[in-house]
Amino acid sequence: MADKAGKDWRTTPARRPSSIGAARADPDPLEPPTMSRSRVQIAGSYAPGVLMTWEGGKGICRSVPLPNEAKDLKPTTIELIFENLNDAVTNWRDRVMKVLPDALPELVLDTPFRDSKSGEARVQRSDFQMTSPDKVGYVPYPLLYRCGICGSTREFDSVADQARQPLPRKCNGHEARWTQVDVVYAHWSGDIEPLSPFNYNFDPQTGSARQIRMCTCGSSSFKLRNAAPVFSEWRYVCEGCGETRALKKANPDTLERLQIQQNDGGRQFQWIEVNMLPVSYRANSTFYVQRTSFIVFEDSAVVDLMIPKRRDRLVARLAQIHDIPFAEPSEDEIRKGVEADPARADEWDEYETYVRMAEKAETSGRADAAKRHREAAAGLREAWFADDIAERGQLGSPDVLQAIAVREDWTRQYDPIRLTVQHDAFVREHIDQAMARHAAVDVMNPDVALTDVVNDPVRKARYQQTVGSLLGHLGMQRLVLIRGLPICEFSFGYTRVSATPIYQREHNGQRVDMPVRLKAFDQLPIADNKRPVYVTQQLNEALYFRLDEARVLRWLEANQIVDAPANHAGRAYLERYADFGPFLEEFKDREGQGGYPRTLPAYVYLLLHTLSHQMMHSLADTSGVDRDGIGEHIFPADLSFVIYRKGMTPDLGNISAMWRNYAEAFLKRALDPRTLRCGSGSLCDARGGACPACVMVSEVSCIASNLLLSRAVLKGGKGPEWEPRTAPNLVGFFDPSIA
Repeated sequence: MADKAGKDWRTTPARRPSSIGAARADPDPLEPPTMSRSRVQIAGSYAPGVLMTWEGGKGICRSVPLPNEAKDLKPTTIELIFENLNDAVTNWRDRVMKVLPDALPELVLDTPFRDSKSGEARVQRSDFQMTSPDKVGYVPYPLLYRCGICGSTREFDSVADQARQPLPRKCNGHEARWTQVDVVYAHWSGDIEPLSPFNYNFDPQTGSARQIRMCTCGSSSFKLRNAAPVFSEWRYVCEGCGETRALKKANPDTLERLQIQQNDGGRQFQWIEVNMLPVSYRANSTFYVQRTSFIVFEDSAVVDLMIPKRRDRLVARLAQIHDIPFAEPSEDEIRKGVEADPARADEWDEYETYVRMAEKAETSGRADAAKRHREAAAGLREAWFADDIAERGQLGSPDVLQAIAVREDWTRQYDPIRLTVQHDAFVREHIDQAMARHAAVDVMNPDVALTDVVNDPVRKARYQQTVGSLLGHLGMQRLVLIRGLPICEFSFGYTRVSATPIYQREHNGQRVDMPVRLKAFDQLPIADNKRPVYVTQQLNEALYFRLDEARVLRWLEANQIVDAPANHAGRAYLERYADFGPFLEEFKDREGQGGYPRTLPAYVYLLLHTLSHQMMHSLADTSGVDRDGIGEHIFPADLSFVIYRKGMTPDLGNISAMWRNYAEAFLKRALDPRTLRCGSGSLCDARGGACPACVMVSEVSCIASNLLLSRAVLKGGKGPEWEPRTAPNLVGFFDPSIA
């Protein structure tokens, strides 16, 4: 375990103290050695907290974080990281509280993810550091050893403890053969501990869990009998009196919290909520890294316009995007309104000062200062509008204004106002500007890198006719291949035992729901003890689809959508959207007992989401990209969606190569009647839904947890089960009468 310079990290003097691997204060500061892995591996498979071994199985270690601040991130990217992080943390808490409303906040979210007083989800930027996943440290763990000859065990409190008191050469009178015990205790609270014969008990005097580290006979030496094939038959045997103990150990943190809650008059807890599980360090259940990804935008408007004090700018942008009549007030009209109020007249000079300071900062290249002054000016402006000091301007859609007013309560993931602003930036940055540098290409006007028909007018005309006809049958107005879509993926924490917020433990024939705690990575060994967020960015290939609006409107009308407009589907979506909620509760299977009407927002999202999955399956079948390696992003008010390769490994041009070789097969596969039927026979053909055998994908890849999904919207048939039984059958989007 020597570092690159050949020095042993356990004995070389360190430059700073370290708490890594220590159960108590270490007198000797230690530095962990580092290992080199790919950025993707460090952000995932080797993220801090994972247990791993070296080639050949020699030595079990736990990875630990090292400081390596990511300095090349743009401000908008950082804003989007924290937005997505806050959304992930809030969603985790909501999912737990929905199933276990009495769960203790401390057992749902780690300290950096929650408010210590209210228990609500909270992400404080000062608690985290954007970290480049170029290096990670490692320390031996668990520090528990068993003699392969007699079974006697030795445990150390820390790496320093073991360095000071090495394992003895002799054990019970014979030559010792020490090996690390490769089984640990794991708990859904996120903790792991070495195996031990010493359990924890709650001490009412101190209000804490206490471990008695000796047998009733006074001996503290135990042997581990582990010849049995299952952990439930393993036993610790006291070397003093021969007493045997099963592998049973309470998680001290959980025991303390639940016992205190019970003593204070709360609910009675069960020991299966407290006892940890013995698992092999190799098992997946010891570590699940938590990560998410998003599309990167240069335009700061995707973040700035979502701020309440930017409401006037948001109104103007929505009017521009969706052709909504809008009469914006002039600066002179606003000034007159402000100066007419004696109590507010001085604010106009303050406003102009902020504007001048912002312009001066921009001229001198001080972007942060310019942004700060612009926000101050925007805050004054919004206050005038909110207090009716000045006219905001007339938007030709009161319903859109109402939507803007209430959108703060909407689930961010499905917020169409946020998504339509993102789509505007997406088309401008990743299509229009990308085309100018040949980083994107419309498949109807290909370049020579996409297909070799470009230099042959006859073949090109045949290609355009074939592709155009297939896109027409699919109802697509536009299909663009993007060669370098910037994707940012970041990992921010981990869980143990379960990768999802609820773990169901089976005990005595019953299944008991347990809250899984979302843990932040260990603190970085720096002065302010921030937690790392590992960030990777990569340009990946993608396909952008935009539907034919006229065809969508015909489809809505044919299916008797109650609020289908005659035109301007995007505007109508914004006007009529009602929050889907974080769990899409209204759209879960209700076996025909649902009463949700056929509204435009639900059906437009249903159509786009199903088409997205249909194209994801088609892409996987024709390109070789794994289904779990394909991401999706839906822009419902713009009748568009994107599917992209979301991996952070070399792309090798999977999607462009697919198009060059199998473009026709890719589009035909999506229209093939066989792909529109359920692969499990009539399992969901007659029910109008979806299942893993047809258009579902892994929940890791799906943007909406495989809800709001039904093949019937494409091929026709029975409507989704959240509709009443009396609802008429659907007319499919691929039906010739719609085309």
